[in-house]
Amino acid sequence: EGEVWEESEHEVLIRSERGAKNRAETCRYSRGAWSECDPKTNLRTRTLTLKKGDPTSCERTKTIQKKCKKACRYEKSSWSECSPNGEMSRTDVLKANSDPTCEQSRRMTKKCNKNKQVKSTKDKGRRNRQ
Repeated sequence: EGEVWEESEHEVLIRSERGAKNRAETCRYSRGAWSECDPKTNLRTRTLTLKKGDPTSCERTKTIQKKCKKACRYEKSSWSECSPNGEMSRTDVLKANSDPTCEQSRRMTKKCNKNKQVKSTKDKGRRNRQ
């Protein structure tokens, strides 16, 4: 609604989009902590409190909401050696304080780095010439 938001680690700066220098003063807000996730709405809330700016033209508090991330935290294992099909894999195990509806383990795979793949003997010492 015609506002420009700039976020830093500790505060949020909100300005009017057009004519901010002429018309409205900038409004700086300090950020509160995120609330716990509301399981009914799957949202968490944060309150911004006016830190600097004219209270007549800036809202004293603003509330922002964000979707919750499912709290699935995994202990990451080491990547396997590169397989003949050019992939590495690992199995991660669910950490104790995670959401009980999460999978107990997850298998991750990724393509091997081209430089780290085991090269066949016929490729050794040859460069691509053009």
